[in-house]
Amino acid sequence: MKQQRFQLLGIGVVIVLASMLVAAPGTDVKSLLAEVETLRDADNYTAALAKMKEAEKLAPENPKVLWKLARAYFDVADQDEKNIELQKANIYPGFEYAKKCIEIAPNVAEGHQYYSILIGRIGEIEGTKQKIENSYAVREHTLKAIELDPDNDSNYHVMGRWHFALADLSWVERKIASVIYATPPAASFEKAVEFFSKAHKLKPDDIRHLLWLGKSYAKLDQDNKARDALKKALVLPAESDADKNMQQEAQELLKKL
Repeated sequence: MKQQRFQLLGIGVVIVLASMLVAAPGTDVKSLLAEVETLRDADNYTAALAKMKEAEKLAPENPKVLWKLARAYFDVADQDEKNIELQKANIYPGFEYAKKCIEIAPNVAEGHQYYSILIGRIGEIEGTKQKIENSYAVREHTLKAIELDPDNDSNYHVMGRWHFALADLSWVERKIASVIYATPPAASFEKAVEFFSKAHKLKPDDIRHLLWLGKSYAKLDQDNKARDALKKALVLPAESDADKNMQQEAQELLKKL
């Protein structure tokens, strides 16, 4: 009887230890993700990406890990949009993580958000034809992200960029679009203003919303509204290199109005 009790006690210890081992990776991932947010808040995007790679080793199928990996790669690339090598090195792997996320968890808004952002950037990297081909996927996944998370300002910004980019196609680019699609995607600067305004309303201290709102107003020859948006962008605190680059762009555009 005593031996049986010891055996049962031994089994209980094994079960407790096993449960601790199962729980530990989850706890570690949670801790790593918290560190990532701290690093992002400090604009240390390279370190945040490295930390996300650690999280991937512990939970490679976790949807939150996957979309945050996509975001981490995007953050690094977003610090200098004009650096094509930086873009290529980060946009493509980031897109693969976003793609995997929506395959595993199709109702996670952030998966669709970064899928649309990154496939849009791929189009910009690869040229007009690919940009136009990717435009439908950008719209589809951004609208899905808005449906799943209507309070996320970034998704409205992406739709604003979508309308701006397609409304701004040159005559040659429109010809290319008409070859790819019988009916090219419908877009307008007016709709761009609507989406950027919505993004700004949700997050008033984001420089990018005001910059692109100003650029959209400028395309509509509404110079007073453009100046107002751009001046507001310039007085906001720049919290990253990307913010500084956008403020420089806003300053240059103001001089032309």
